[in-house]
Formats: sequence, C-alpha cells, structure tokens
Amino acid sequence: MTTTIEPPVRVAAPFNPVPASGTRETPSGTRPHASATPADASGTHLEEPLTGTPDVSRKVKIALGIAAVIGGCVMGAIGFYLSFGNLSKAGHTVFGFSVDDGKFFAIGVDVAIITCLVLDLFMATIRTSWPLLRVLAHFMTVASVYFNAAAFGAIQDHVDKALSHGLMPVLFVIGVEAGRKILVHQAALPADHDTIPAHRWVLAGKTTWRIFKVMKTWDKPYSVVVDIERDRAIFDAWNEYKAELAKAKLQEGSEEALARLPKKLRPYGLTVDEALALPDRMAREELRRQQDKDKQNRLLQVERERAEHEAEKERLAHRKEMASLTADLSATEGVAGAQARGAVAEAEARADAQARAATSLTDAVESQEVAEAKQRAAEANARVLEADARAAEADAQKMAALAKTETDKAKAIEAVNRAAEAEAGVTEAKKRAAEARLQAAEITRRAVEAEDAANFTPRQRRVRVVARMILAKAPEDVSLDEIATAIGVTSGSTASTTKADAVALIEAGYDPARGFDPEAASRTEA
Repeated sequence: MTTTIEPPVRVAAPFNPVPASGTRETPSGTRPHASATPADASGTHLEEPLTGTPDVSRKVKIALGIAAVIGGCVMGAIGFYLSFGNLSKAGHTVFGFSVDDGKFFAIGVDVAIITCLVLDLFMATIRTSWPLLRVLAHFMTVASVYFNAAAFGAIQDHVDKALSHGLMPVLFVIGVEAGRKILVHQAALPADHDTIPAHRWVLAGKTTWRIFKVMKTWDKPYSVVVDIERDRAIFDAWNEYKAELAKAKLQEGSEEALARLPKKLRPYGLTVDEALALPDRMAREELRRQQDKDKQNRLLQVERERAEHEAEKERLAHRKEMASLTADLSATEGVAGAQARGAVAEAEARADAQARAATSLTDAVESQEVAEAKQRAAEANARVLEADARAAEADAQKMAALAKTETDKAKAIEAVNRAAEAEAGVTEAKKRAAEARLQAAEITRRAVEAEDAANFTPRQRRVRVVARMILAKAPEDVSLDEIATAIGVTSGSTASTTKADAVALIEAGYDPARGFDPEAASRTEA
C-alpha cells in the first residue's frame, strides 16, 4: 500500500464566538465556531498552547538531525550491501541471469528505488508532485523484498530467512519516507497537502469516496472539500434534529430539546458547548441569508425603477422629436405657399402687361374690344388680390405653426426637467431610507455584540429582539404573530410572555441606540 504523506499538523485555535455578521473563517480543518461559549469553556481553551511545536533547543534539534542522518546512511549502506549480494545471487541462481548480469540486476533494482524516491522529492520541491513515482518506488521495494527473500530458496520453506533478508529494504524505505515527511513539513510544500489520508478510507470509506469524487470532478483541494462536506453534514443533522423536535412536539430551545443536540452532533466532532451553541449559530446564519436576500431584492427594485426612468426619458425624447418633425413639416408647407404666391405674382405681371398693351391700342380698336380688354384687366386685378389674401393667410398659418413648435419645445424641456427633479427626489429618498436601514442594522449589530459579551441566555436574547421591535414601532403595533415569527416559537403564550418581558426591559432603560442594557452591567459584575 502506498504511504500517504499528510500535511503539516495544524493545531486548533482557541474556541471563539462567530462574528455577528455571519462571516465564515477560512477552512482549516478545525471545529466550527459557535456563536456563544460559556465563560469557563472559553477560559479552558485559552490556557492551551497556541502551537503544536515543543520548545526544543536548536542544539538538540541539530544533534538529533545529525544522528538521524548518520544512522540513515549507515542503515542504507548496510541495506544496499546486503541487498546487492542477495539480489546478485538470486539473479544468477533463481532468475537465470549470468554472474555478471546478476550484479547489474541487483544494481538496477536498488537504483530504481532510490531514483523514484529522489524524483518524487524533487518534484515535490518544485510543486509538481506525481504520485505515480511513489507508487512505483513502493512497488519496487516490495519486489526487492521478494527478490531478497527468494535468494536462499522457497519463501514458504524458509520463512525466517525470508523475513530477515527482506527487512533491510523495508527499513530503508521507511527511513526515506521519514525524511520526505520532514522535508514536506519544514518547507511547507503543498504537493501532498491535498492527498486524502489512508486511514480515512478505512474509517469512513463511503464519505471519503464522496469527497474524492468532488475533488476530482470539480478540481477542489481536500482541505476545502472536507470542510464543505462537514458543514453540509452538520446542516443535514440540524434539519433532522428540527424534524425530530416537531415529531416529539418539543419546543426548540427547551432544556429537553437542547439535551439531544450533543448526542446528535457527536459524529461530526463537535464539543458539548459547540453543539449547544448551534441553534444560535444557525439563527445568525439564517438572519444573514435573509439580509442578503433583502439586499438583493432592494438592488433588483432599484434596477427596475432605473429601467422605468430610462424608458420614460426615451418616451419624452421621442415626443420631442415628433414635435420637431411636425414643425419642420409646417415650415415646408409655408415654403410651398410662398412658391405659389410667386407664380401668382408672375401671372399678375403678365396680366398687367396685357392690360397696358390693350390700353395702348384703345384708339386703334373698336370700343367693344376696349371694353373687353378692360374687363379682362379687372378680372386679373381681382385674381391678384385674391392671391395676396391667400399668401397673407399662409403667412399667418406659418407664424402660428412656428409659435406652436416653440411652445411644444418649451413644454418638452420642462417635462424633462420635471422628470430629472423627480428622479433626484426618488434617489434622495432611497438614500435616506438606506441610511436609516444601515443605522438600524448597526444598532442591531452593536446590541448583538453586547449580548455576546454579556453571555446572555437564548431567552434573554429573544426578549431583546422583541424589545428592539417595540422600540422601532410601538407596543400596540407589534402583534404576537410577528413576535412568534421573529423569535422562532409557535406558542402564543411564549410570545406574550416575551413581549411583556421586553416592555419591562424597555421601562428599565434598555436603549440599544446608546448601547445601554440594564442587565449587561449586572452580569458583567457577577
């Protein structure tokens, strides 16, 4: 079996409460932090050493290292000497090599083991580990043990000789593996840090296979996947626990319900204090998820309103463009009218010329023809007057169209300005609302931190949650259903009692905005 090098030993940090914001620390393989811990438990953990390295002097370390190197070299030299002789003999007598070839066979087997191990160490130092090299080295070690044991006859007939001849190769490989582990630990090489420990396959084969599958499928390191699977297992156990409470008709947070938690969570490595603090931790995480959801909803609403404003601006711009096109059309019609008036004036000029010609011939033509010419001249003058009237009317229409166009433009500009002012007002209102929500969230965060520092019980925390709800509205505006939903209970009497306690706490001076809690000082003094 391949020996697995595990990452350097990581010592669990002291057990501290989870921050109120619900942030999660970097996965480290240690036990998850709970939201609150009894004072005596915290003190016990704080007395533990912060590091896992014994306080050994440098001289002792150097002396032990030199002794280990010398011992390893001696053991390796003896092992190679004995192995060379045994493998040379076995290669000649058992495997059919000649005397000279048997020596090369022995050298090849021993050098293959060393080369594979050295290559593995070299690739680990350059952070390109290849596990196949170690597998091959261990396979060659097993082969060397077999060859050494078979050098003096059948193994089953001489078990004692087989064990003694196969001992030195095994000891040599163990020494090399020990040196490799020291190198990996001292240099903090990440090459094998994400290898699944061999003992985990034996102790939890099913879950280990699931971790291995996730690692290889999604290319995630072992330390990250094991934390993910552990968190998922704790979450599933928590849901099963709540289902069991509902089936047993037990109220969450009661002593009988809390007594079940340590046993339920024991398979996941949680202490009694961590198990008892799990309800608060889950409540905080649920609150964080709800806050994130509300934030996303607010962002979506802002984006939706912004899109509506942009659409309204586009509609106003379209209307403005249509008004401009209408004005241009009216102007074009006015130009056409002017051209018509020019044609009429030209016709009038021709009529005047004809009238003057008729007048000059008055004496030469008969009186009847003169009368007819005068009549035609009068008709031409009438047409001229009529054309002038139409031109004046066209000019008046053009001026009215231009005036209407300017009015429409002014109205469009005014509408755009009103829309911009309305948008600015909405933005300012949203900003004030966001500041109010941030202020309320900050007050709640400081209150929760004060509750953590005062080590309040779950019931005291629920009373303060209701007190903050009452301070935000009024006692008569906060219903029992809202209180039951906020503190996670189903009993109306519990909600009523909690509300009464919250009112009494407010009357005693509780003010989360100023950070004053009448019970916090007394608990701190106690």
